[in-house]
Amino acid sequence: MVESGDNKSAPKGKTYKAFIVFYAALFLLAFVGLLVFALTVNRSKQPTPSDEKKTTAEVSAPSDQSFGISEASTTTVYQAAVEPVVPVTKEKHFEKIKRGESLFNANCSACHQLGAVGKVGFAPNIRNRDFLGLASDDFIKRTISGGRPGTSMPPRPDLTDHQIDGIVAYLRSLPVANPVVIHVDPHKRFPGNAVEGKAAYDIFCGSCHGEEGRGYSEGGSGPGIGLPGFLETASDDYIYQTLKYGRVGTPMKPFIGPQGVANLSEGEVADIITYLRSLQTVEKGATATFAGAGDPLSGEEQFNINCSACHQLGGTGKIGFAPSIRNRDFLAIATNDFIRQTVRKGRQGTAMVARPDLSEKVMADIIAYLRALPVANDVQISVDPYTIFNGNKVAGKDKFTIFCASCHGPEGQGYMAGVSGPGIGLEGFLSAASDDYIYQTLKQGRVGTPMKPFIGPKGVANLTDEDVYDITTYLRSLQIPN
Repeated sequence: MVESGDNKSAPKGKTYKAFIVFYAALFLLAFVGLLVFALTVNRSKQPTPSDEKKTTAEVSAPSDQSFGISEASTTTVYQAAVEPVVPVTKEKHFEKIKRGESLFNANCSACHQLGAVGKVGFAPNIRNRDFLGLASDDFIKRTISGGRPGTSMPPRPDLTDHQIDGIVAYLRSLPVANPVVIHVDPHKRFPGNAVEGKAAYDIFCGSCHGEEGRGYSEGGSGPGIGLPGFLETASDDYIYQTLKYGRVGTPMKPFIGPQGVANLSEGEVADIITYLRSLQTVEKGATATFAGAGDPLSGEEQFNINCSACHQLGGTGKIGFAPSIRNRDFLAIATNDFIRQTVRKGRQGTAMVARPDLSEKVMADIIAYLRALPVANDVQISVDPYTIFNGNKVAGKDKFTIFCASCHGPEGQGYMAGVSGPGIGLEGFLSAASDDYIYQTLKQGRVGTPMKPFIGPKGVANLTDEDVYDITTYLRSLQIPN
């Protein structure tokens, strides 16, 4: 009976084991499935790079947008997603403005003043609301690159398009009250009567802009609107719109219509414009050559107009900006021809630009004025323009670095290297200065300036003649392209 009972229970035991295995496998599969599902959901919540960018943009969105604050902007996200993003275009534009400000200060502020506010009777205000409203970028660029012949505004072909763009960007960034935009048609013409225009000009314009529009050079308070540099750049409509709107905050008032100070009609303005255009066909200025002695009184006036912005009134100079040219030792060493050629050719790579527009008479007057300036303990120094030194340029470079570079820059770049002395390694200086001029300068120094004598026992460095030959030869080597 017992055997028969045990045999009956065997099938039941096998069924029970199968049941347990089945449900265990089912539970295991369910557990694995839940685990995979959980991992998948968690991964989907992780921000992808594109999601981070999107979230950043949403978080950065201004709260006053018309569509309201986005849901994403209140969501906690990873630190990488909330890093501030600076638009590259704005950053580059800001850098361009800062670069333009530096270029303006270095190249333009001597005349147009810091902040471009100008100076009545000397240089116009070019941050003026109406000027900036009238003048296109191209107008400003052409004025900078081409200059204004017959004025102290020289051409600046040394400035690249990139640099001029920076200056224009800086001018455009200057804040003005109630900015205006004035449409100027560069192709519009205003044909009139030049004879009638001259009469109207003399009455309404000559007192500020001078006889025949020669401006500051005639002692006028306004610029030279009859000079080729202005007339070649300004269109007829530019002149018309200037007379219509004036220049807010300056002596230049509106002249056209009932609200203008002269109630000029369009026809009268056309006559004035036609008269100004007629001045372009008449050759102005002194004769090409001048053999007589200069007039110091006239020279002082011309110096103040053309040179004092950099060299200061009286030619005293400004350390780190422009040298003193009333200095006793400079005037003793520099010949009249040296001064004349320096003014004519300028100093390439510096703010001393070429002034071929100045007549021989004007140059003679300026030199006479400089020679008439009183100096203490006048000296006479003979300079041989034909002496040539043959030294060792390698040794000269070492000596220049020790004795000269701290004031004149590592390769004689001068002021543009942020130092106190002028650029004696630049083409403009080296093409004008003879070897003996350099030697005599090192021997004599410049009394009353940081430039001391360097040669011999009384010199600050006790340099020998051979040392000076080496330094001069090194400087000459800088003229040769690498």
